[in-house]
Amino acid sequence: MDDWTHEQLAAAVEAYRWMQVRTAEGLKLNKTQLYRDLALKHGRTPKAWEYRMQNISHVLDQLKEEWIEGLKPAKNVGPEVTGVLIKLLKAGPPSAVSPATLTRLEQQRQFVDESGYFLPESVEDQRNRALRSIVQRQGQREFRAALLEAYEGKCAMTDCGVVDVLEAAHIHRYMGEETNVVSNGLLLRSDVHTLFDLNLVGVDTSTMRICIAPSLVGSSYDGLSGRPLARPSAKRHAVDRRQLERHRALCGW
Repeated sequence: MDDWTHEQLAAAVEAYRWMQVRTAEGLKLNKTQLYRDLALKHGRTPKAWEYRMQNISHVLDQLKEEWIEGLKPAKNVGPEVTGVLIKLLKAGPPSAVSPATLTRLEQQRQFVDESGYFLPESVEDQRNRALRSIVQRQGQREFRAALLEAYEGKCAMTDCGVVDVLEAAHIHRYMGEETNVVSNGLLLRSDVHTLFDLNLVGVDTSTMRICIAPSLVGSSYDGLSGRPLARPSAKRHAVDRRQLERHRALCGW
């Protein structure tokens, strides 16, 4: 396969898709630095990564799909590599998160796989592990109960009232009991909680309205943009704006 591993080709496609998102949003791209980062993480030379991106442009051109201007299609790519690239390109839409974040997520997935977390010994063990995972994600009992009461059982961003999918989200990362206070939390639907943790959804504290990353524009989450963040039923539970500002600053968009 032209001596390129499947992992390297997947990294190339992931980076290409990310560049497509940035280009569509009109954001700046430092291709040279990206190729250097790929070389450091996955081997090869930056020039090799640049040429591989041009190969991807060629494959996209053959598929009658748009390719990145500035990455002129390079036809010199073997049929085996072409087949792998096609499969990777058709695997799904571009991710909204950066390659660096995707790499960290993949490292965690690999750790889970190697530790056998998803390989329970029995059906009952599997169910117990699934329930434990849900409980861990929903948050500590008292903290979640307080948020459910404060937000009257509805997601602070989507108004979803299905309690089973509502989670206790820390605005500032959990650092012990002192951060387990309602003012440092939001009651969020599970998928929105994930986006919030990935810094793809935030709050503009000048208006207390929700804002989304440019990479989510046009997605099913587009409707969140500009929506007012729900307020707790009691003033004493008012959200800490300083923590929201800190979270927003970490978003980087």
